[in-house]
Amino acid sequence: MSSSGKEVRLVVPVEAVVAELERTKRYIEGLQENVRRALERLNDLAVARELISTIKLSKVEEMLVPADRSGSVYVYAKLDRGERVIVQMGQEYFVELSPEKAMEVIVGMENEIKELLKELEKELEEASKYFRSLQEVILSARAQATSRGRAG
Repeated sequence: MSSSGKEVRLVVPVEAVVAELERTKRYIEGLQENVRRALERLNDLAVARELISTIKLSKVEEMLVPADRSGSVYVYAKLDRGERVIVQMGQEYFVELSPEKAMEVIVGMENEIKELLKELEKELEEASKYFRSLQEVILSARAQATSRGRAG
């Protein structure tokens, strides 16, 4: 109600609400894809951390290394310099580090991704609530249209 005691109603075409629902649905799908990618990256980092730990503790001299991303093909590799590893720092930048320093960098990356995941999940929750409210508006409009159709 307004300060003058009159009720104020906002009239929005149902088509506009449906369009907003579709935009919100695409936004949610994008957020879900970002969450999926972040979880995949987190998993990749965990595997890298485990590999570095194994190399460091077991003094591995030879290992199987995947030759493709899916892990369908492996090759044997001899480790000439097991005391150094190369870590991707972002985009096309790589740094050669000791296993200990590499572990620190990887743990830092994991922590950043975990924070990002928290933000994405919060945004996804808010977008989902908004999506449900738009659905309720559409259902309410449909119910009103149906009741008017019966009355008329």
